[in-house]
Amino acid sequence: MYNYPNTEGYKTRHYLYLLTTIMSFLFLSHFTYAGTTKNIGTNIPVDDHYGLALEPAPTITYRFLPPAIGQQQIEQFIEQSPVLETIKQLSQRRFIFSPSLQIVFGSEDGPLFDPVTNSIHIPYQFVIEARKRFKNKAGINNQRELNQATEDTLLHTLLHEIGHAYILDRAIPILGKEEDSVDNFATILLLNDIARGDEIAMNSADLFALEDLDIDSFDDADFVSEHSLDLQRYYNILCLVYGSNPSRYQRIFDELPVSDRQQQKERCPEYFSVINQGWLHYLAE
Repeated sequence: MYNYPNTEGYKTRHYLYLLTTIMSFLFLSHFTYAGTTKNIGTNIPVDDHYGLALEPAPTITYRFLPPAIGQQQIEQFIEQSPVLETIKQLSQRRFIFSPSLQIVFGSEDGPLFDPVTNSIHIPYQFVIEARKRFKNKAGINNQRELNQATEDTLLHTLLHEIGHAYILDRAIPILGKEEDSVDNFATILLLNDIARGDEIAMNSADLFALEDLDIDSFDDADFVSEHSLDLQRYYNILCLVYGSNPSRYQRIFDELPVSDRQQQKERCPEYFSVINQGWLHYLAE
């Protein structure tokens, strides 16, 4: 006689098998996604040791407003600049924004960060004026050097404004002037993450020194401004550059009197260490 299988036992085993399969799937899907993991608090996939590695999406976008007459070349200059690619790469691993941060080129006001619209505004005129200042600077000998100095200043300025956005996004406490803090933010990123970042920082510092040449005297408004004086910003950046590599920049303060020069050389390595550790504590990796 043909023995019929025990259907009740079969159903029980089948049910346990399906339940185990479903639970395993839910467990794995909770921790993996297409072979990648995700940054906590974002939807950015990052590399790991399994499956395909997906490139993280940039968390900064760009918008170019129509340029006025005479500004078309500056718009093209910015679009073709490697600065945009540098910011894109940093936005994938150093300052990750969710929702994304928009940079608008061609605004009337700025450079500035607008917290209401979560956007940074860079006028074309700002780049034009920076270019003019560098064109008259001693040591700029050809078009390539002029373009480089202008790009360097644009990069530092963008990082400065991104610093404002990052402080707001991460609710970072600031004890002192926020403008000084984001100058430091920009310079620390250059020194840690960007090829020839020290040169970029010094070129951007030079713009503050060039702007200072236009000042014949100070009034009360200069001392109550949210920004430090141009020369203070200039020497603060140089201090960070020197502190990052004292043996390389022994002559960076040669323009100062001997006593001031020595004071800076004694102070700046420790100053760089404090500022560097502070910002790296917050910056993503």
